Amino acid sequence: MEPLGTRAAPSRHTPDGGVLVGEKGAPHRLVIFEDPQCPHCRQFEEVSGEMLLRELSAATVSIEYRMRCFLGIESVRADNALALAAELGQFNDLRLHLFAAQPPERTGGFTIPDLIELGKQVDLDSPQYEQGVREGRYIRWVVEVNQDFKGRDPEGTPAAFLDGQPVHRGLLYDPSSLRGLLRA
Repeated sequence: MEPLGTRAAPSRHTPDGGVLVGEKGAPHRLVIFEDPQCPHCRQFEEVSGEMLLRELSAATVSIEYRMRCFLGIESVRADNALALAAELGQFNDLRLHLFAAQPPERTGGFTIPDLIELGKQVDLDSPQYEQGVREGRYIRWVVEVNQDFKGRDPEGTPAAFLDGQPVHRGLLYDPSSLRGLLRA
């Protein structure tokens, strides 16, 4: 995969536009494409999220989350908030909280006040976060990187690649099989 290189990314993002969670030197790297508005992504997190957190803690795998925003302005606003959270070192906390509070698709949810309040619930109560959400600091970057991700994630979200190889979508919803794949 080619690094984005031409765009100024928010800090704490990989050259490919994702956010790495876990140990850089873990034996495996799982790249996951998600949209914060996607109900299938929320279901994936509900089913396999705890197992993934255990594997991250065991340093079996590192996960690079590449956030998509194709399900409306709600996704764009949420991805902007996630980029800001990454800069402040709280990406995964906010990501998990967004899925737990996910409004129905295209309902106008994830408004600016929603995202500020959801941020406060995970201790993102800094003026930097709030101002960045209000001004849409990374909206242009989020939309541009989504176009790049579109070519890398042709089947929609959630999608995953383990050490560069596609992971069958069914495995994402089967924590035992997914764990076995991560530990192979």
